[in-house]
Amino acid sequence: MAAVQWLRTQLLETLRPIVAHLDAYALIDFPNYANVGDSAIYLGQLDALRALGAPRPRFICDFRTFSRAELARRIGPEGTILLTGGGSFGDLWPTAQDLREEIVRAFPAHPIVQLPQTMYFQTAEALQRARSAFNAHDRITLLVRDRRSLEIAGNELTARVLLCPDMAFALGPLDRPRRPVHPAVWLLRTDKESATGPASLPPGARSDWLDEPPTRLRSVSYALTGAVRHPTLGRLARPLLRSVYEPLARQRLRRGLRLLAAGRVVVTDRLHGHILSLLLNMPHVVLDNSYGKLASFVATWTSGIDGVHRADSIAEAGEIVARLLTTPAALAHEPERA
Repeated sequence: MAAVQWLRTQLLETLRPIVAHLDAYALIDFPNYANVGDSAIYLGQLDALRALGAPRPRFICDFRTFSRAELARRIGPEGTILLTGGGSFGDLWPTAQDLREEIVRAFPAHPIVQLPQTMYFQTAEALQRARSAFNAHDRITLLVRDRRSLEIAGNELTARVLLCPDMAFALGPLDRPRRPVHPAVWLLRTDKESATGPASLPPGARSDWLDEPPTRLRSVSYALTGAVRHPTLGRLARPLLRSVYEPLARQRLRRGLRLLAAGRVVVTDRLHGHILSLLLNMPHVVLDNSYGKLASFVATWTSGIDGVHRADSIAEAGEIVARLLTTPAALAHEPERA
């Protein structure tokens, strides 16, 4: 799909001068939780780094296994710190922001690259804390994935700020993993970013990919996470845990792709429901989240792309779905077989 390839190219060309000189570096905050979108971001980051010829990171951690001392030892005095992308720059998801600000304060001489994020602050106090941490560091490059975040960063922070598509676009076009079995999949948030509230949908139509079945990989990762904190087992557990990260993220991505591909049409208020539907070349309807994240992203990058439809309510989304299901051309890219 031309639009997806263009977005992937924009992403790689933005990153190229940043990645060109990477040697000893760390990739911080692996998403060791059920959210498929964050796994897509993580895998996109790995694919982009490989495509641009970067070596493997010297240090990887999630927020539970971060070690300031080990990070310093692994990357040395001149190594670069990459902070994972996503939608957690602000005070809505404080665990990720607290880790980000801790690293910025603890490593004032190291180059730090914040991979593409959405910025959103609910309180002036939280914005001031972020401003204080980031503006005291003079070697930060901040990538943001929408124009509203670009405006916030430009007004509040002294860091170098660049506009960049979401890291999941580095995955490129994806094959649909199954034939559709439902007219529509309604992938709607069940967390604090939801703006839809209770909705009148057919029984079983509404789903969220936070609902993760237990798997062996997940169990292993959680067991190793606990072992990392053990004074004697930690040295052995850390490399084992890092070896689980990528296959676990791929397992989560496969689950999300199968969920989306189960419908002929997708309706979603999750940003990566939108992005992965694009990568799958599936027609879909985009609703906004609680603070305008999707509207700003679509306006920045994906407005006007064939197959992308915007709705302001569940009712309007339902009308668009009904229209798409009766328009053969809109569903022309369904797979011939599973």
